[in-house]
Amino acid sequence: MERPTTQADSSCSSSSNPFMSLVLSIREYFLVTLTTHPFVSTSVSKINTVLLYVNVPEKSLLTNEEFVLSSTAVVVTLIIYYVLFGKRHRRKRKVLAEELRVAQRQVHVLEEQLFNAKIEDIMASTPTRKNSSSQQPRQIRIFMDGAFDVMHYGHMNAFRLGRSLGTYLIVGVNSDESIKECKGPPLMNDEERMTMVKGCKFVDEVVPNCPYIMTSDYLDYIFETYDVDYVVHGDDPCIVDGKDVYASAKRLGRYRSIPRTEGVSTTEIVGRMLLMTK
Repeated sequence: MERPTTQADSSCSSSSNPFMSLVLSIREYFLVTLTTHPFVSTSVSKINTVLLYVNVPEKSLLTNEEFVLSSTAVVVTLIIYYVLFGKRHRRKRKVLAEELRVAQRQVHVLEEQLFNAKIEDIMASTPTRKNSSSQQPRQIRIFMDGAFDVMHYGHMNAFRLGRSLGTYLIVGVNSDESIKECKGPPLMNDEERMTMVKGCKFVDEVVPNCPYIMTSDYLDYIFETYDVDYVVHGDDPCIVDGKDVYASAKRLGRYRSIPRTEGVSTTEIVGRMLLMTK
């Protein structure tokens, strides 16, 4: 029969291999240093307290050496995983990010094409005005309204898009009183807001003292007085007291929407200023 391998045999084997002796000595030093560290002892004590609370037998409780070995195994596994697969995942994320940018550009192109098609549809469906020469370019008059408080590039982009749907843009500026009644007082008064809107190159005419809520009667007044073809507003819903502000214009087929400029609003700008004062 073969004689069982004893600890003395192992010691002899390791002593005959200097590399193994070095590895074993480092392992022993590593275990002794960490198992006696106060953090390890405290962590093991807390874990065992929880285990005892859930009626785990004392012989199955965690030892300092088991805690160190298991923690080391987890750390080494994570390092190996990062070395072997981390770069691959980063490359994959970069590829996906680039594909997303390409898709976003394609969406932008399609949106532009859709918007241009909408413009062509408006031009084709708008009847020729009375008393106008057939040889003269057809004029399509667009009306937009808003508070336009603290003018920003979102307002300018709205004017640009609204103007592109026709040939003449009329902008109504809500009065101080109507804004205050519906959403609180504006930061800038009537004259200041009117001056800013007039300064935009996309605006051809400005209507002062417009009500914040567009009633059917007022829209009829705009259509008749300013010879407006279409009322234009952002594609975000404009609901007041549960009613669509532009319902009457939609019923007449004289309402068009434009995409809202994301990422900017007067409320958001005011919020930034308030944060800067803290």
